[in-house]
Amino acid sequence: MTRTVEIVLTALQEELQWQQDLAAVLDQKLEAMKQYDITRLEALTQTEQRLLEGIRLHAVKRNTAVHQALRELLPKQKSRRLSARELAQALSEPLRSRLLVLTGMLREAAEKVQRLNRINAQVTRKMLGHLDHIFRVITTTGSDIGLYSRVGKKTSGEQKRLVDAIA
Repeated sequence: MTRTVEIVLTALQEELQWQQDLAAVLDQKLEAMKQYDITRLEALTQTEQRLLEGIRLHAVKRNTAVHQALRELLPKQKSRRLSARELAQALSEPLRSRLLVLTGMLREAAEKVQRLNRINAQVTRKMLGHLDHIFRVITTTGSDIGLYSRVGKKTSGEQKRLVDAIA
């Protein structure tokens, strides 16, 4: 029984490390966005994808270990999902405390990843909105929109240029 629980604890510890690595990459992505470092942003996005795939694959290992521990610790329990707290109740100390501490740390790491994802998404949406506005301004620059100067005269095309090309 102890061996199975140790496998669960190891799987949780590994998942915690994956989540912490992902949070660090998301922090770095936000910094790269602030600095408009596209090369670094692309590299971090690839790292993020690799970590996400690793987390998905690792979840299978964790779920298998948890199901095995449930079969050993609570053989009469039906197949319903148990919380970490319910599983911990079936353990003795110090395994109970280790499981509860690890699941708490994992919950905090996952919440941090979710928060960073929301922040990065908001920053991305704002950047896209600014770019959209810039493109709209550029596309309307060449057309006559009926502007008049302060003295009441219609402006010429040369006065409305957004960007002057100097050779």
